[in-house]
Amino acid sequence: MKKHIKNMTLSSQRADISAYDLIDIVEKYNGTLIPAHAFTPHKSFYGNCTKSLERIFKEKYKKVPAIELGLSSDTFLADQISELEGKTFLTNSDAHSLPKIAREYNKMQVEDISYKELMKAIKNEAGRKILSNYGLDPKLGKYHRTYCEVCDKRIEGKMPVTKCDTCDSRNITMGVLDRIEIIKDKKETKSPNFRPPYEYQIPLSFIPGLGTKTINKLLDNFETEMNILHKLSFDDIEAVCGEKVAKNIIDSKNGNLEISAGGGGVYGKVTTKN
Repeated sequence: MKKHIKNMTLSSQRADISAYDLIDIVEKYNGTLIPAHAFTPHKSFYGNCTKSLERIFKEKYKKVPAIELGLSSDTFLADQISELEGKTFLTNSDAHSLPKIAREYNKMQVEDISYKELMKAIKNEAGRKILSNYGLDPKLGKYHRTYCEVCDKRIEGKMPVTKCDTCDSRNITMGVLDRIEIIKDKKETKSPNFRPPYEYQIPLSFIPGLGTKTINKLLDNFETEMNILHKLSFDDIEAVCGEKVAKNIIDSKNGNLEISAGGGGVYGKVTTKN
């Protein structure tokens, strides 16, 4: 890639190569190209580059087995685009720090832990498959709603938002929800039969009343955030951290907390219901 990137030591560099040509390079080294956080603004395919992946990849589009949804989207939103009906949806963390490593993940049916089996699951081959997607409620993502860079505020107007409802400026960061509203080509969401359930989760760091000490205490007792969010009972959590913390975690699991949508690079916010 040194032929296409000016500084290989930096993490997010622009490559002077098209996705159409890149897919050949990836295949040459036995890799598979999967567009990441496909709907977020600035640099993603759907978020900024195109209304159609097939338009970018042309006859090679069939070689793209999946897309990764990103924190601000989910299965329901992505399945409003007909060209994605045959693609697997992945929910990967895009984590930039170890504590966030499991904020989004996939449960897969495979025979062993190997790249070969992983690819069979992604391609729905030989009985291997994605059993479920675990991810944030899209409203918690940094780019769920459109944000006015002039007024420095999230815009809650009628979708799709293309300009600020206060200052009339078009200096905005387009939200994923609004962008999908613009590019979708289906009147109603209908997922293909092979699509697994999308399991919403609110990370511990988002839940009211859980500071670093409390989270570490929970992890010391229950090992992983996945266990805490999806496997424990109210009594299990209460025994370690008390009634209030246990109630908030169980409420997050059951969808009983209020979520204010994120936008413009700022995560959404979770509060308890009055």
